[in-house]
Parts: sequence; structure tokens; C-alpha cells
Amino acid sequence: MYSNLTPEMSAFSLCQEAESYLKAEKLDEAYLACEKALEILPFYPLACKSMGNILQVMGKLDEAINWYAQAIIQQPNWAEAYTNIGSLYAKQKNWQPAIACYEKAIELQPNLAGTYRNLSRICQQLGDLSLAKKYWLKAQKIESEKTALEKVNQGNILSDEGKTEDAISYYREAIELNPSLSEAYSKLAEVLVSQGKLKDAIDCYQSLIELLPKNWLIPHKLGKIFRETGKLNDAVETFELAIELNPKFPWSQKHLADILYEQGKLNRALTCYQKLMKSHPNIWDTYCKIGEIFIKQGEINQAVFVYRRGLKVNPNLARFHYKLGEALSKQQKWCAAIKAYHQAIELKADNYLFHFKLANALQNIGKLDEAIISYETAIEINSKSCWLYASLGQVYIQQKNWSYAVECFRQAIQIKPDYDKAYQKIAYIFEQLGDYEAAEKCRNKQELPY
Repeated sequence: MYSNLTPEMSAFSLCQEAESYLKAEKLDEAYLACEKALEILPFYPLACKSMGNILQVMGKLDEAINWYAQAIIQQPNWAEAYTNIGSLYAKQKNWQPAIACYEKAIELQPNLAGTYRNLSRICQQLGDLSLAKKYWLKAQKIESEKTALEKVNQGNILSDEGKTEDAISYYREAIELNPSLSEAYSKLAEVLVSQGKLKDAIDCYQSLIELLPKNWLIPHKLGKIFRETGKLNDAVETFELAIELNPKFPWSQKHLADILYEQGKLNRALTCYQKLMKSHPNIWDTYCKIGEIFIKQGEINQAVFVYRRGLKVNPNLARFHYKLGEALSKQQKWCAAIKAYHQAIELKADNYLFHFKLANALQNIGKLDEAIISYETAIEINSKSCWLYASLGQVYIQQKNWSYAVECFRQAIQIKPDYDKAYQKIAYIFEQLGDYEAAEKCRNKQELPY
């Protein structure tokens, strides 16, 4: 039957056969199968252990102990074999050798709940109730941890199947069984976040920080939730903890800097962004934010310098060219600004704001026909902006093209009926045309002439 197998495979199969016979209480057949395995591989550890199991059931305890001991000689770190010997010594009320075997088994494999229970029973026999209780509680803890892990695994399966509420229930049950099981909190937090239950997710992550105080990723995730829920001071504190634990992770630094920027704490934000730019020079948004801070602080030259550095990192980002154009416009370097706006448009032609700003710059250097084209392009992209029509109307006023100008301001008023400035502009136009009555009605009564 086993002629085509290697000796190891044949012996293993015979041991399995022996254990099956033993389970069926066919002791003779079990014994014979085990003997055959030992004939193929003398002192094969699994066969030695199986022989010990068989002899134990037969009541031949000393012989069983010898076979378990032989298994340990072949495989010294076999905790289960030590536990089996300990149990046989305990049956013989040979307490000290039993205790020694159980302790060795636990040393090799600390999560053997049954071994702790056996030790507890021996301590009860010896009258040491305090130690018996300690071992019993340890066994319960191990079993609850095992059950808790099973709950987490079941929760994972349910989560993968999209049964999130059921998964949440299993994760919570796991936490009840083992309040120190970090994996349960982590999985529960992830599902809660996916469900938008952020308050409960915050509680989970805060528990995780207590359980795993050196894990930087937990405060990073918690900080993101605090930011999303508008708890910016809490977010700042949490991101600072994440950075303290892992100073090399750039995104905690980026979140912290962004929040400080949103809070108007520009100097602190600038310090964070500059550190980030130094350590991670390829994060392009950092350059944008630093430039914006410099502009807010009136440091236009610094902003231009930073935007140009950013363009070296990502020359194909339209936003950089646009930001550079804005800074150059503040310096009234119109030709350079126009060049920057054109480059932004080449990269992203469907942004009406780029065309609008280009038109403004062209208007400032008197290139009114080109400005009109850019304003009209901006309006094609965004026809709902009253400001675009008003800006175009202003160029027509400069050209004294009164009818086109009036039509632009009419369009602006149609979009925004209370747009007072547009009425004032139309009034001005009719004054230039000598129609003072129409101008007065438009200025004072907001009545448009038709």
C-alpha cells in the first residue's frame, strides 16, 4: 500500500492511520499501525507520540511516558509532548514531575490554555489556591483571546462580503472578549470610517493609541478624521504625535502644515512647509502653499522664487504657471505674467480663470483686442459669471464701443439682478452718449433703457 511512498511519507501515513484507529477505540489496530511506522523509521517522533497516546489509553502509563520522552529526545521543543507526560505524572499523583513538565511546555509554547488548567488543578490538590486561581485565569484569558481572534477573522470575512453591520458586531464582540486586542480595534475603525461613523472611529483609534503607543500610523489616521470633522486643534495635536513617532513620513507633516495654514497660523505653517520641502522636495503642493503664504505676507519676490523652484519639480503643472503669473502680476511685470498665463493655458485650456487673468494682464498693457478674445474664451467656458461679462464690458468702454459694452453689462445684470456696479457702468455709457435721462433712470432707479 505504501510501496511508492518515501519512508517519511509511509511512516506519516501509518501514524495518521494509528490515530484514526485510536479515535475509533480500535486499540490493537492502532498499536500495529504504529509499530509498522516505527519499523520504517525507528524513533520517528510522530510515531513515538502516537505510541504514547495508545499506551496511555491502554492504561500503561509508565510505557506511555517512555514513548513521549523518546519523542522529546528526537524533537526537544515539542510542547505538547511535555504536556502529555505532565498529565500522566498527574494521574499518578506524582505532582512535582508533572509541574516541571507543564512549566516546560508553557516555556516552549506560552499560549497552551489546557496546560495552565492542568497546573491549576495540581495547585488545588496541593492547597495553593492563590496560584491555582492565577493559572485558571491565565487559561481563560488565552481562550478568550483565541475566541476573540476567531471573531475578528469572521468579521473580516463579513466585511469582504459587504456585510458591514454584521462585521461591526463581530469586531465589537472580539473587543468585549479581549479589550487588549489591537487588531479588533483597527479593523472596527476601518469599517466605521467607511460607513461615515467617524465619532465611533475616533474612539477606536484613541483606544489603539493607548494599546500601541509607538505606532505612528494610528495617530496619523486619527488626525485625518479630526481634520475631516473640523476638530482642527485635535488634529494638530495628533499629527504632531505622529511626526514625533515617525519624522520621516511626509504626509503627517503635510496635513499638519495644511491645517495650520487653514487656521491662519502662517508662520508656523511656513516653518512646517519649509521643513517638508527640504526633506521631500518632490511634493509639489508644498511650493504652492509656501508661495501663497509669502504673497499673503507681502513677500512677492520670495513667492516668485518659490514658484520657479516648484516649476523645476513639476514643469507640467498648470497651477504653478498660474500662481507664478499671479505673483508677477502683483509686481506689475505684465509681460512675464502674460507668458506664465499662456503656459498655464497650454497645459489646461479649459480653466476659465486662466483666460480671465490673462485678459486682465493684456488689458493692463493696452492689448485690448487680445484681452477681448481672452475674456470671450473665459465666458465660453463659464457663461454664468457676471464678473466676466463686466470685465469684458470695461474693455469695450476703453474702446468706446458703447453698444457692445452695454450688452455685456446687460448680460451681467441678467445673471446678477442686484449688480449695482453694472447699472452704474451703463449709466456712464449713456452719459457719454448724451442721454442723461436714461443715465439717471439707470443709476438711481436701476431701470434699463430698451
